[in-house]
Amino acid sequence: MSDLQLADATTAFLEAIRIDRGASDLTVDAYKRDLAQFAEFTGPLPVAAVTAGMLDGFMQKLHDGGRSRASLARMTSSLRQLFKFCMLESHLHENPAEQLQSPAGGKKLPRFLTVAQVTTLLEAADKGLPYEHSGTAAALAARDRAMIYLLYATGLRVSELVSLEAHNVDTAAEYLRVRGKGGKERIVPFAGAAGTRLRDYYDQHRPALNPLGGHLFVNYNGVVITRQSFWKTLRAVALGAGLAELPSPHVLRHSFATHLLQAGMNLRSLQTLLGHSDLSTTQIYTHITPEHLKAAHRKFHPRGE
Repeated sequence: MSDLQLADATTAFLEAIRIDRGASDLTVDAYKRDLAQFAEFTGPLPVAAVTAGMLDGFMQKLHDGGRSRASLARMTSSLRQLFKFCMLESHLHENPAEQLQSPAGGKKLPRFLTVAQVTTLLEAADKGLPYEHSGTAAALAARDRAMIYLLYATGLRVSELVSLEAHNVDTAAEYLRVRGKGGKERIVPFAGAAGTRLRDYYDQHRPALNPLGGHLFVNYNGVVITRQSFWKTLRAVALGAGLAELPSPHVLRHSFATHLLQAGMNLRSLQTLLGHSDLSTTQIYTHITPEHLKAAHRKFHPRGE
């Protein structure tokens, strides 16, 4: 079947991953888009005419065109899968994608704030933003303080923060129950300054916002605050703090994780707090604090002197 056209091989491959592997429509569409770009590069030709040099030339063109590392890695995977399928179906005797390499470099390290930068941000949150709604200004400022302090104290994802239900937060015992990715529930403690700000908001100011449902954090209309609204609030507070780089909510999550690891928390405990299903996801933070980890190793290892 050496005369099988590349277009026909691609169609057969897409059908196979849809039916045999049960791939979702989104996954199939992603493969289809990638392979269509390769077909445009080669023009019509038999699948057996594709060479390793042709694949390398295509990837180089994408690289020179400014494609991101993630985009190049995905394209590499799509091409490998296609030609692996062709080999299994006996459409090819040699796999031209066998030596095709993903771009080097691995995952991008997360950005985080220093402890001093977080302190500056929290001090600005205590001062609050100048809201125009006189009747709810104090309540909104208290909400902002509680959200920013709580985000740093717990490392929640912003989606988890804004979706918190009041009945899932115990302000006296200082812990909250959150449902994260995949519907997995976890319990996260908080203490100290975050607890103080949260109790102040919940007991003294939330009622002034006339909440219409059970969500903990609401806007001046009493409905749940959106992720976009909180993101804008956080940036406004950071601007007021004079921070050179404006943090996103996820940067505060990274800061929480990094600072706990620097203080000596083990990865398993940090994994639980962050709600990571795989420890390898948490291990990225070990690359952020190498000097701290070296110091800890020298201190605690029996032959570390």
